[in-house]
Amino acid sequence: MLTLYRDILCFESEEPSALEALFSDDARLPSREEIDEDASRPVFEVVPARDRKSAVRVMEKALSAGEPFAIVLIDVHLSALGTAFEGVELAEELRARDPDVEIVLLSARHNVPLKEINKRVRPPEKLLFLQKPFRSPELKQLATSLGSKWDVENRLRDLNETLAFKVEARTSELNAANRRLRLDIAKRAAVLRELQASEQRYRLLFEKNITGNFAADSDGLILDCNVAFADMFDFISPQDAHGSNIFELWDKAGGTESLRDLLAQSGRLSGHEVVFLRGPLRRHLVVSCDVVTDDEGKVEELRGYLYDISESKRLEEQLRQSQKMEALGTLAGGIAHDFNNILGVILGYAEIIESGAEPDSGLDRRIGEISRAGRRARDLVTQILNFSRQGPQERHAMTLTPLVKEALKLLRSSVPTNVEIISRMETDRDQVMADATQMHQILLNLCGNASHAMQETGGTMTVTLADVRGDDPVLPPDDLGKPERFVRLTVSDTGPGVAPEVVERVFDPFFTTKKQGEGTGMGLAMVHGIVKRHDGYVALDNRPGRGATFHVFLPKSSVMERRETDVPADLVFREGRILFVDDEKPLTDIGREMLESCGFEVVTRTSSVEALEAFRFKPRDFDLIITDQSMPNMTGMEFAREVLKIRPEIPIILCTGFSDAVSYDRLRDVGIGDFIMKPILKHDLMGSISRLLAKS
Repeated sequence: MLTLYRDILCFESEEPSALEALFSDDARLPSREEIDEDASRPVFEVVPARDRKSAVRVMEKALSAGEPFAIVLIDVHLSALGTAFEGVELAEELRARDPDVEIVLLSARHNVPLKEINKRVRPPEKLLFLQKPFRSPELKQLATSLGSKWDVENRLRDLNETLAFKVEARTSELNAANRRLRLDIAKRAAVLRELQASEQRYRLLFEKNITGNFAADSDGLILDCNVAFADMFDFISPQDAHGSNIFELWDKAGGTESLRDLLAQSGRLSGHEVVFLRGPLRRHLVVSCDVVTDDEGKVEELRGYLYDISESKRLEEQLRQSQKMEALGTLAGGIAHDFNNILGVILGYAEIIESGAEPDSGLDRRIGEISRAGRRARDLVTQILNFSRQGPQERHAMTLTPLVKEALKLLRSSVPTNVEIISRMETDRDQVMADATQMHQILLNLCGNASHAMQETGGTMTVTLADVRGDDPVLPPDDLGKPERFVRLTVSDTGPGVAPEVVERVFDPFFTTKKQGEGTGMGLAMVHGIVKRHDGYVALDNRPGRGATFHVFLPKSSVMERRETDVPADLVFREGRILFVDDEKPLTDIGREMLESCGFEVVTRTSSVEALEAFRFKPRDFDLIITDQSMPNMTGMEFAREVLKIRPEIPIILCTGFSDAVSYDRLRDVGIGDFIMKPILKHDLMGSISRLLAKS
């Protein structure tokens, strides 16, 4: 290859060789133009090198002699025994020694990483790549062009150095002036750049739609504004707002005070709140406006911005409403607790008097009316507790399959005809402790949302009731218990799914994607609240473009369920010693009378701490314990835990006026046998005692 390069560049020519000229009959003398052209052709001297080290030596020798090479031809793959791209490394070395040399890399392979070569051998304008095999004219033309380029650059460099020397020598004073001029130009350029950057920042800030920005002349005519401002005043684009009068727009939007008058008072507005009407909607805005004047105090422009705080106002109002509801709930819970204790005394003594009254007597009738009024008051307290979300609801053991089927029958008439409903009941044990009305609410909300998502395109809504297995793709959190403890109610649709930016807010109260009048934004929030109060879990499995699935996990009812049938009075144990604990003395007195009238021996305490000490002194003297939940120093649950540490098998009945934490599973975990809602009725108390003593 080295010989080939030399032959091509030094000996080959397009003209006939001298030997051909001797034996050719058509031989002729070259013309003057041909002689001049031949004289102008470049003459190459080729110095070969067979490896990397020799090439470096040749280069260093030429440079030290002041005869640098114009072109270097390097094979990318110098040797099969060397590195993969040894030619590239050589090119880097030669470039480091002579930055002006033109380098041509050659290769017969197609896997040469040109991008990597361009990064390593700089600059790219002095680097070429030639694919083998190539034609001789190609190489010669390439060498001619590069040689000419190299020669021109060298002469230009020499000329520049000479010219610079002459100019510097002869015009030193002019150079000094030029330096001062360049410094001045640099300063002006820096100021211009800062001005452009400032203008760009201002324009970016002005056109950002965070606030509605505007600039108007002294008469209020809009000179410039952004999209947010145009939208606030119902313009299609900012250009449509140009020429409008800001004072007239202000008055038309419903500003209670004239903007002109407000500006006339102090010359500016800062943080002024105003309410604009946009159809039926009220928009709360914070307005700031400045009057720009000239040196003589004449108004040149009005500049201002309007910030929409409607969302903040709405959230503030929701927070205020939420705080009011929370305060109302807390107040209702406290009142209900005290009211239940009062009702307990009234109903307890009414029952005692009623049991001893003569039949068909006036006393019997009057006490009956008192009992009925007390029960109505008890039901009213239950409603208050349910409203404040502190009551345990009317939960009882129920199966979900009939309820789901019944709910789907009711839903069919309200679901569009283009939506198919499929129900799958895939469980044999779907009994839960729940409130039937609230289970209906869950189904109606979830199915209603699924139906609404498919009302235009149609689709399929699938309602599934199934057992939960440990390998299911969606499971309740570990802190709620094992998956097998739950039954899963699933409502899925084939609609568009939930938008990704909405997924995190689907359970937020008052948040809805429906249009005005189509929903309150409380549906999924209500579902979440109901499921949580039932010690369950709700999860969304979203598939954008393919539908959404809501999974509701409800705990199955435990083996500790109450029997719906009451225990007959003749089965009640009419002997035994009972410890009755309540911090209200009237309630302990009425409890004593109720129990003693049934033949029990009763020990009462108004302090849970004193009751624990009495039990710890003689734990075997008591057959059963009845305790209130809400007591100072130690709650009923805490008292029960301490008692069960001393005597694990003793039956305990927990009485509560309100509690959202009471469930049979939690009572079972603590070891409590049963609970009774206050006010305590004799019938309920005897039934609970009978059940527990019958087991012991």
